[in-house]
Amino acid sequence: MPKYVVLDGQNCFEKIFDIEGDILKARGIDTVIAECKTVEDIVKAASDADAVGVIAQKISGSLMDTLARCKILVRYGIGYDCISVPEATQRGIAVCNLPDYCIPEVAAHALGMILDCCRKITLFDRRLRDGIWNGDYGYRIHRLSGLKLGIIGLGNIGRTLAEFTKPLGMETCASDPYLDDGIFRKYGVIKASLDEVFAKSDIISIHCPLTEETRRLINRESIAKMKDGVIIVNTARGLIVSLDDITEALQSGKVKAAGIDVFESEPDVRMNHAIFHCENAILTPHCAYNSSEAVIDQHKKVAKSVIDVLSGNIPYNCVNRKELEKQEK
Repeated sequence: MPKYVVLDGQNCFEKIFDIEGDILKARGIDTVIAECKTVEDIVKAASDADAVGVIAQKISGSLMDTLARCKILVRYGIGYDCISVPEATQRGIAVCNLPDYCIPEVAAHALGMILDCCRKITLFDRRLRDGIWNGDYGYRIHRLSGLKLGIIGLGNIGRTLAEFTKPLGMETCASDPYLDDGIFRKYGVIKASLDEVFAKSDIISIHCPLTEETRRLINRESIAKMKDGVIIVNTARGLIVSLDDITEALQSGKVKAAGIDVFESEPDVRMNHAIFHCENAILTPHCAYNSSEAVIDQHKKVAKSVIDVLSGNIPYNCVNRKELEKQEK
């Protein structure tokens, strides 16, 4: 019987693996939920696995070599930076993500953080609980319709955020070098360079993937290019933003407020970091993706990806699809 192994089930927010377990069982595929913490654990659990699920575990080429029968690595999320895709391709392993999962959830979380920062809702709540009745406490508030939103990365989530913010009357621009002009027109977004987004935006929301190009894209130098009093929201990947540099900017007031859902090191976040003492920062524990509906979709889409690959097909969500198709020719 083919075998599917989830390497790090302990890292899943809602452990309802019976969803994919039941779907795979109906197709004659056995499911094992492991909680691997070492390479030895992985070898023991998955050396004979035909398919492997990954939540946060880093997957290198050398680790893939211990997965002798593996035909697919499927990531329980949109980002797949924890998997070395080129090395998987060399070994003929399909790497699948869930590109159309939790789109409205993350966009809604980004919008919530934008509105919270603009209206100082969390800041007022904290001060009121401290006994401070002051409706003008902290930084200045401005009318939403007079603000300019800049989106970095106009993929599925960035586009959904642009749709969500239309009724607010904000002018929206976006930077995404991989899209043609028609996409910007379709979503009513002004096409801009990255530096133009930095220079013109009152609010910047980050929705690009983590790559070598975007690693610590938001740092002391890029923040210096932004407007004084800019608001920054990150629901993408923690390593896109330098936590030290944005904290420095929050402390100086260069960045008026920030909404941060993702951190440089997860789940081992430095809880003693100075950003936790910035009252103008809203911090959440990488939960933007979460809803009951999204979690069910997540597990169903994982099962479908496993079934497709083990049936000899390359699914639409295979990130190295083109390379694998070339190998087959």
